[in-house]
Amino acid sequence: MLIIPIQNKPDWRRPPLVCFALIAINLLVFMLYQSGDEARWQRAEEFYFATELPAREESRFYEYVNQERPEWRSQAQGAGEEFIYEQLLWSREFHQWLMPQLQSEGETRWLAERREFAQLRDRLFSFAYGLTPSDPTLKGVVGHMFLHGSWEHLLGNMIFLLLFGLSVELALGARWFIGLYLLGGLAAGAMHCVVEAGSLVPVIGASGAVSAVMGMFVAVYGVRRLRFFYTLGFAFGEFSAPALLVLPLWLGKEVFGYFFGSDNIAYWAHFGGLVAGFAATALLIRLRPAEALQVEEDLPPSPEQLALARIESLQNHGKLLEAGQAAAAAARQHPGSLALIEKSIELSALAPDGEAHHRACLALFALAKSPEQDFAPVAQGVRDYLGRTSAPRALTVKTCLLLAQRAGQEKDWALVEDLLGRLVARQQRHPLMGRLAQALVNHYRRSGEEEKARRALALAEAARPAAAAV
Repeated sequence: MLIIPIQNKPDWRRPPLVCFALIAINLLVFMLYQSGDEARWQRAEEFYFATELPAREESRFYEYVNQERPEWRSQAQGAGEEFIYEQLLWSREFHQWLMPQLQSEGETRWLAERREFAQLRDRLFSFAYGLTPSDPTLKGVVGHMFLHGSWEHLLGNMIFLLLFGLSVELALGARWFIGLYLLGGLAAGAMHCVVEAGSLVPVIGASGAVSAVMGMFVAVYGVRRLRFFYTLGFAFGEFSAPALLVLPLWLGKEVFGYFFGSDNIAYWAHFGGLVAGFAATALLIRLRPAEALQVEEDLPPSPEQLALARIESLQNHGKLLEAGQAAAAAARQHPGSLALIEKSIELSALAPDGEAHHRACLALFALAKSPEQDFAPVAQGVRDYLGRTSAPRALTVKTCLLLAQRAGQEKDWALVEDLLGRLVARQQRHPLMGRLAQALVNHYRRSGEEEKARRALALAEAARPAAAAV
């Protein structure tokens, strides 16, 4: 079973740097440090088979199975030497069982060779920095969160970190995000050590910390409805539900996996991470002002969004004429929608001198009268329009004055000069033109651009209203 959110998008104006840094660290550790493990393992394996250890220890392994692991008998008989040598080389439990016997029997050479092999094997990343429940160390508690067993293991964890970490870091802030990430990883490791107490098998991977981020995600969004993608066996699809609803589903999945899933997955570490991430973040939210959290809710699509979706559907099916007509109608129905106006401009730009294109651009320029509207896309629209059309009919006198006034407020002096020049060329005179031209002169003089200042001064003279006759 897989359940992931599909609606959240990062705000690239505030990039999640900590999330990206964690991904980079995990990748670098795997590629730079863990890449040497193949050579380390080869040295340990070559040493083992160069000694008499294989011949001596096979019979001892059967004794170990009969005494400690009777459930392994069928595997030892079915898989044969492959299973046996895998355990002889990797199993710390067999090593711990064998060493006291060799010591009591006085097998000094055998004992020395076994110890030397164990030292070579324990240089592998999973043994050196993995978290071993029977003997947890500080380097294992911290180090296991940044180690992975394969590319599949690494990429799976990093994809989930990216999916959930982007919106969580944006909501909580970088410092709280990294603090709770590490806290969740520690809690996940602690939970695994409690459940698997006495185990000599080291655990590695960022899965516990990433599970904590998933728990943090649920706490951040709470009862807000979000869209999720799910897979269950061969079935898959989408559903909308409060974020809180998926927490018991995730927890249940881990419990089910522990009893019926693979033996090589630390399910209780995932469980502990989920609970710790959720609980710590829920507490943090209670202590912090609600407005400090920035979250999105899965609201029904607006009429503008529905119109845009229909237009894009027509466009994707090659019905450009119908799409253009639908965009023009939608832009008239929602005159304040920048997205619909830009879509109408995009579709009508195929005929830049056509009436539809001029009307679409005129709708864009009209947005300049709204102080809440960002002027940058309007100004860029003016420049694009002038570059496309040979007869810019949408730039009427009234529109030019409006755009010039807004461009002056936004300190877009190049656009102010262009628009004033067009008005002067039409022999227009207006008090606003004189004020904007004088502001343009002052700007160029402050910038030390005397040639431009003289040009602006000429515009100011030309824009000055004529004296009234007496």
